Amino acid sequence: MTRVVRLWLVPLVMVLVALACSGTPDRMQILDQPVYVCPTATPRPTDTPAHTDTQPSIHLPPSGWATHTPIPGCIWNGTLCATNTPMPGGLYRTPGFSLPGLTSTPRPTNTPYPTPTPFVMRPPEAFYVDDPIYAGGFSSPIQARFRLMDVQTHRSTPDASGQSRQIVVWSLEVKNVGNHTYELFPAWQMYVNTVVTAAGEVEGVWGASRDAAIEVGLADSYEATALTPGETRIFSLAAYIPAGIPNRFTFALDPTQHELPGMPGTNLLIWANSANTVCAGEITYPGVGDVVPTPLR
Repeated sequence: MTRVVRLWLVPLVMVLVALACSGTPDRMQILDQPVYVCPTATPRPTDTPAHTDTQPSIHLPPSGWATHTPIPGCIWNGTLCATNTPMPGGLYRTPGFSLPGLTSTPRPTNTPYPTPTPFVMRPPEAFYVDDPIYAGGFSSPIQARFRLMDVQTHRSTPDASGQSRQIVVWSLEVKNVGNHTYELFPAWQMYVNTVVTAAGEVEGVWGASRDAAIEVGLADSYEATALTPGETRIFSLAAYIPAGIPNRFTFALDPTQHELPGMPGTNLLIWANSANTVCAGEITYPGVGDVVPTPLR
């Protein structure tokens, strides 16, 4: 894997000033591990019961005729008189009869749906497009839900060095599900992490760019934002990336700490740019301010 780093096109000084003016770090930090809790019931049974097989009727012929000692007269057995000259074969011990066809036993019935069992996804496993991911509420007063949506790529002109590139556009939905105002700067905190090119997967940092947004006609302003409790906003972002398929997206839940130069923060929330084939759906979230099962990191 090749690793490259692309510095933000939003100047770092402006970012730090915007974050400083927006409020205290407590309103920007999420220190708890992000999780996706989805209901699942596997395997899902069918509504159509198995059919019942019926076998054809069985016809049994008479069998076991009785011979008689040749004595004068006849021997009365309570029903008929057998003579010493038996009717062909004499008396039948077992008369002929028919049996109805056999059926399956027991008759199959519908299997009730199993009770959904919550399935939990958490780092280091990547999340997927459209997964509702919750974070916060234990170490951090901020609680929010994040959803990556509508990833698209567009053609673009080559960069200044003549290298081919393209623009990736995506939407980030953020809902404040806590009791405190959440201050964030998606254009600084979120970036493309890996791109699959013709030469293989390339790892780097490709951040949101105003020039890329203008080139594809995005009208969203790249500014710091404050979400009040219960408020939801969708942020449309665009970035220049090498020609290829954007493979992973990253959002820094704690933008106030930096482990590496040029990186936008720590406690990283990572999405794979693909559909979730593990599980789907969303739990019924508790009321605003309630705690989701996000363990301490």
